[in-house]
Amino acid sequence: MASSRNRFIALVTASYTVLALAWIFLSDQMLLSLLNVRDAAWMSTAKGVFFVVSTAVGYFLAMRAVAGDDNRPQSLLTMMATGLAPTRGNGALCYVLAAALSGATLFARLNMVAVNQQHPWLILFMLPIILSAMLGGLGPGLLATVVATVGDKLMAIEPLYSMRFDRGTDLLVWSLLVLNGIVISVLSEILRRALHRRDVDRNLLTNVVGGTSDAIYVKDLKGRYLLANGAAASYLGRPQAEVLGRDDLAMLPAETALAIGKLDQEIIASGRTQTQEEYLVNQSGERILFQSTKGPIYDPSGAVVGLFGVSRDITKSKLAEERIQYLAHYDVLTGLPNRVQLDERIQHAIGQAADGGQKLAVLFLDLDHFKDINDSLGHSVGDALLVALARRLRGIMRADDMVARLGGDEFVFLLQGVDVGGLAQTAQRILDVVEEPFSIEQHELTVSGSIGIALYPDDSGDLEGLVKCADAAMYRAKQNGRNRYCFFTAEIEALTVRRMQVVSALRHALEQHQLTIHYQPQFSARDGRIIGAEALLRWHHPLLGQVSPEEFIPAAEDSGLIVTIGEWVLRRAVRQMKAWLDEGMAPFVLAVNLSTVQFRHPNLPAMVATILAEEQLPPQYLELELTESGAMHDPPAAIAVMDQLHEHGVRMAIDDFGIAYSSLSYLKKFKVYKLKIDQSFVRDISADPEDRAIVTAIIAMARGLGLRTIAEGVETQAQLEFLREHGCDEIQGYYYSKPLTAEQFGRFVHEVEPCAA
Repeated sequence: MASSRNRFIALVTASYTVLALAWIFLSDQMLLSLLNVRDAAWMSTAKGVFFVVSTAVGYFLAMRAVAGDDNRPQSLLTMMATGLAPTRGNGALCYVLAAALSGATLFARLNMVAVNQQHPWLILFMLPIILSAMLGGLGPGLLATVVATVGDKLMAIEPLYSMRFDRGTDLLVWSLLVLNGIVISVLSEILRRALHRRDVDRNLLTNVVGGTSDAIYVKDLKGRYLLANGAAASYLGRPQAEVLGRDDLAMLPAETALAIGKLDQEIIASGRTQTQEEYLVNQSGERILFQSTKGPIYDPSGAVVGLFGVSRDITKSKLAEERIQYLAHYDVLTGLPNRVQLDERIQHAIGQAADGGQKLAVLFLDLDHFKDINDSLGHSVGDALLVALARRLRGIMRADDMVARLGGDEFVFLLQGVDVGGLAQTAQRILDVVEEPFSIEQHELTVSGSIGIALYPDDSGDLEGLVKCADAAMYRAKQNGRNRYCFFTAEIEALTVRRMQVVSALRHALEQHQLTIHYQPQFSARDGRIIGAEALLRWHHPLLGQVSPEEFIPAAEDSGLIVTIGEWVLRRAVRQMKAWLDEGMAPFVLAVNLSTVQFRHPNLPAMVATILAEEQLPPQYLELELTESGAMHDPPAAIAVMDQLHEHGVRMAIDDFGIAYSSLSYLKKFKVYKLKIDQSFVRDISADPEDRAIVTAIIAMARGLGLRTIAEGVETQAQLEFLREHGCDEIQGYYYSKPLTAEQFGRFVHEVEPCAA
């Protein structure tokens, strides 16, 4: 505002100086010397009118030059009311200055010019009036006018000390001075307000443009910056003042500047505003991606005079977008393609195979017992192993093949243009790569994998079907002993359908009361007394019929239903045992099987203790059986759980002993009191010397460790006699009794007890 105001003051002051000098040179004395009295009076009047009009025109032109259009007009009365009130800051000082300037001019007038010779000097009073009006606006201007005109009339124009005029010429000149002062004051106030509004708008625009993080700029046709906000200057790496007047070539690397200049010229030539992405490499080498909206600037005649631009830094958002796209198609941990990209590739590959009459294969790889690594060493070690494995798998793939990670420890391979013989070799090569040792941190780890293979179009004609078939074949490979591959077959398909039916039906077996518990008695090998019983779960489905435990127990474990079912079995068995004792049945030990999944559950000891307490069964009547493989799955964890169960008074036995590899050092630490010899060794004990040797060794080892032994699957007298002869403590099998319902078991006990006695 100050610069605009100063320009206006200088313009008006110069105009006033020229007019005042003309007034003085055309004084009344000169006019009287050249003209007669009548003509001189007329010329004096015309001179005054000319001065007023000229001054008004000068003000008008000055306002046109400095002030813009006002979209919020005020009434004259409102403007005058606000203009007369002293403003804050220097407002009161302007009134004092106006009175002082007018008083000083009046003092000079009285001391320099005689009374009644005021006409050439009356114009001097315009100077304080103009200065006061320009500096302070309406109020100071009018004050200066009043002081000058009233003071001059009272003290310099006859009759003195009166507001009457003796001569009409004096009144005319005096009135012109008053009118001039009023006009100048009003016009100055209008101009002052216009300048203030313009500066407010300019400051607002500056704040808006300067406050945004977007780069806003204007260039001329030569690419020189006419306007650039702080953000634009920052991206250019220069102070804002140094940007103006320079082009991009003077501030950016040549390659970047030329690319920007070419784009700018294309936009100017097109005559259209465009939004595009463009890169900027600043002097520090930083690469920035902008989304720029640029367009031509036209003058009133329609000619292009420059270019405006608004550029937003989208580097981070672009990286985030690319990251999102990456995450949508790639596995975060391994960097392998994920399920989404796999689906796209398989769809494309199926289309190509169909057009060319070729085969393609989908291989489903799942690591064996990978969960053990996560559970024992932590997920960080497991993740590191997966990353290393992904690197290996990627290295053995052909250019047209693909390996993707579905999640966890599952990987899928897409192989194109293959034959069955080559597939077997590829699958084995993958297994060999998986089995190579991994050095993760301080650990030397070895894992194996199971692979299922499905072919297009033999096994399925679509993506979902191929993956489903390969998954089913992989599951069969695990059932067959793991660390192997298996091709999908019709048999596997039937087994897969059957397994899905079993799992689906098993979810409703409890609520529909399809599960029952049978009890197989256990006998003393020495005297034939009933000393225990094993609770065995049975399932009869109305459509599937009698489903074998060998079929539905693994399905329950894989589906996660085993925890709920196992708790139900334990509670029902404990409740039945308590009922038998309450009926007066001779005390014995009831054995209940635990699956490996149940045994790993962190709440197992608390759950067992709660059931015993709620059913009010003393813990010495309960025995929990865990398979040898389940105990050796994670020996330290097994020891901890057994210790907790032992503290609750519950006995533990190792089931199916001899079919898995056991460490004797761990066996000593297990809180168990009984080993159950697997029936696979008992079945041929009469004819197979190896089975006899194994059974004899187990009995001898158990006796040496202070453990009891029980043989299951005893069906013949010869088996019984061999076991008795070698010191086996307990017998269980069809030789004595098959598994019985609770009611049948009660009757059986009452029938056997008198005989045993």
